Amino acid sequence: MSLKELYQNIERGDEVRQNLISIREEIKDESLRRKFMYLLGGDFSTLTKLLKDEDPKVRKNAALILGRTEDEDVLPAIVSAWEKEKTLFIREDYLKAMELLDYEPYLPELRKRLDEIDAGAAHMPEDGQKDPLWDTSTHLADEGSRIRRMLEKYERKLKHEFSQFVPAPDLMLTANRCQVETTASQITEGEVRKMNSGVFVRHGNLNEILRIRTWSECLLTIPGARPVPMDAKEAAEKLHSMRLYGFLRYLHGDGEGPYRYRVELKGKKLRERKGEFIRSFCARLDLLEKGELQNNDSDYEVELRLIERSDGSLAPMLKLFTLKDTRFLYRKASTAQSMAPVNAALVVKLAQPYLKEGAQVLDPFCGTGTLLIERQLLLQAGTCYGIDKYGDAVEKARVNTGKIGRVNYINKDFFDFTHEYLFDELITELPETEASQEDFIRHVLEKAGELLKDRAEVILVTKNPYILDQVAKEKEEYVFQKKFLLNERLGTSEFIYCYHRN
Repeated sequence: MSLKELYQNIERGDEVRQNLISIREEIKDESLRRKFMYLLGGDFSTLTKLLKDEDPKVRKNAALILGRTEDEDVLPAIVSAWEKEKTLFIREDYLKAMELLDYEPYLPELRKRLDEIDAGAAHMPEDGQKDPLWDTSTHLADEGSRIRRMLEKYERKLKHEFSQFVPAPDLMLTANRCQVETTASQITEGEVRKMNSGVFVRHGNLNEILRIRTWSECLLTIPGARPVPMDAKEAAEKLHSMRLYGFLRYLHGDGEGPYRYRVELKGKKLRERKGEFIRSFCARLDLLEKGELQNNDSDYEVELRLIERSDGSLAPMLKLFTLKDTRFLYRKASTAQSMAPVNAALVVKLAQPYLKEGAQVLDPFCGTGTLLIERQLLLQAGTCYGIDKYGDAVEKARVNTGKIGRVNYINKDFFDFTHEYLFDELITELPETEASQEDFIRHVLEKAGELLKDRAEVILVTKNPYILDQVAKEKEEYVFQKKFLLNERLGTSEFIYCYHRN
């Protein structure tokens, strides 16, 4: 059915709601929207009359279509209908329509309504009695969140700066489960406790911690925090009672709100209703915090992490994006096969006893250069060479490396590579697609022998340790020194092997 036919049906009063929905879908296409505007010819009277229809969903769809006209003349009618609307669940839709227009003249009305919501006032239903705030909290919170985002468009957003570095708040550093000690051993200040998933630090020094390259995430605990129930509204109330806003002010030099946040839920039990839980949780927390904390998925400073526990409760923690982590800023380009920088940092830290300052270093399968970069940042090497047969990876390696040390990248198959002098050290992650082949690994060790000095160090990362073990034993010149478990999941083990070449 054409737009003209749909609109004529509406004018006749035929299946108004369904025809409005059809028009909404059609005018998502910009060319059809312009065609619809030409059809209306500047006459919006039919649609504005529908803002008073007895069916709330007719009112909702009429408002959303009027917003899509992008004609400022319709704004007064939308605002008037929003102010009079008694049905809470569609009030946010009027705001969605207003967002598409220049609503700046109506900022006072928006602020007034936000004050009402923050004060716990609900609109009066038809029977003249106030709805309990608890029963209407989701719709009120949705409306309030929308208004806050609309106000932010015209108001300066506060930028908060983290300031509590020493002593640091209590925190958890998530780290490689197989090598927690590597991270813990680098922390010299505060009380340190090793845990399965990382390192807990009390009264530490964040200036020191932010220089350690082997942890993945820094999660702050909330003072006095206890696990919260796996019920969205109860969890929000518990978080509110922990004075979360006051803690954020303390961490940011008493900086006033609002603090924009998102919620990340970690666990299996709530996976199927994750979206529903987060929406309900944020609705309740936003109302309780009265604008000092604002849920905003696209522009946030704080991530509220809720981690599922074995007893069915949730552990609340904070990840702050105001706490700048600059450790891996060099990582500007990557591929799907690229090693994560924190893993590369862990590899070179574990292998550090076998590395020498000023060594000439070779990575025959360098990818985007992460291992060589981390090798240079840990212990300054001499000239380094990264070889890779994939040109895209080599170009990205050059971008990432920038001016970090002396690293040369060559787009070439390692087995065709030659060099005028020999290398002191070889460090690489064996390609996963080929490392399961005995002949490939045998060929790598043979080729490496042509390019390495006597007594060179060889550091190999592999997901196929048993094949590497078997092949290396055939090569008497490669003396095994030590291996480290890097990862173990789904029956696959990833190891770092350290060899000394006689």
